[in-house]
Amino acid sequence: MTFELTPSLTNCILFAMENQTSLSVVDAKNSAVVAVNQENNIACDNSNFYSLPKWTSKDGYALLENFTNNLYSPLAREELRTVLESGRGVFRNFKNVLKAYPEVERKWHLYKNKCMKARIAEWYNELCEGWGLEKLEDASVEMQEETDELLEDDFEFSAYDSSKDKEFVERKVLEITDEYKMQFSKEVGDAISFLWQKSSSLFLQKRGFVCRTFSGETVGCILASFCPSSAERTVFITDFFVVQNYRGLGIGKELFSKCMTSLKENGVQWILLGNFIVPPSMEPLLSQWGFEKLGSGYVANIFKE
Repeated sequence: MTFELTPSLTNCILFAMENQTSLSVVDAKNSAVVAVNQENNIACDNSNFYSLPKWTSKDGYALLENFTNNLYSPLAREELRTVLESGRGVFRNFKNVLKAYPEVERKWHLYKNKCMKARIAEWYNELCEGWGLEKLEDASVEMQEETDELLEDDFEFSAYDSSKDKEFVERKVLEITDEYKMQFSKEVGDAISFLWQKSSSLFLQKRGFVCRTFSGETVGCILASFCPSSAERTVFITDFFVVQNYRGLGIGKELFSKCMTSLKENGVQWILLGNFIVPPSMEPLLSQWGFEKLGSGYVANIFKE
């Protein structure tokens, strides 16, 4: 007997897979998940009742580990790695750490559901092959759309307003100078911090975008300023950062893309990016917008064909 893998049934299977204390099966006739106990005496016969996709605590731990290793939020990643290396109360403590990073926690749930649904789809496709039916279509596009909605649902991007946002930017610039001082040896850290702060304060007229949570907390920005009148189609990126607890969620990429699009629409041709420590994860984004290495910085001609 065959059954359809509906969204409702998928969610029931997900719940049952995570429950390591009891055994459940899929009831094909009723398209439902039922618990196996002494009263119903159900046995998997691959006709009326089907065993669920295999999911053990080892699978769960591997999921935690893969998520952490691919997380770009530095603070959250290090705390989660400490939990994984502790060897005690890993699953409980992992959840406790995530509570301090709401957006990372949301990303974790999306990631976990995606991976577990992929396991369910693989299991169901094996059944379909035995039934002589077509396999499920690839759900990766749908899952990417769900991930992209994280930004739309939890964050608001708006044009920079110096009357409202200038104080926030100045405060965060000082905080980032402290990050650099801790990240590098004292003398190098002091020099990089000086350059970062100087480039931000040198330009007074800035334009760009800020990102806020819907509760009103500002969590990131990107700002640019025009160069001297002799280079009227050239701008310099003066400020670009995301608050530590919100890094690795795609906010920086969205800010950057919005800024580049806006500058291009306003006739800007050349964009200079200097005095930034560019992480490897950002290099593909720079390449996408045509940035090329220039000395210790980057330059892009966004009208170049």
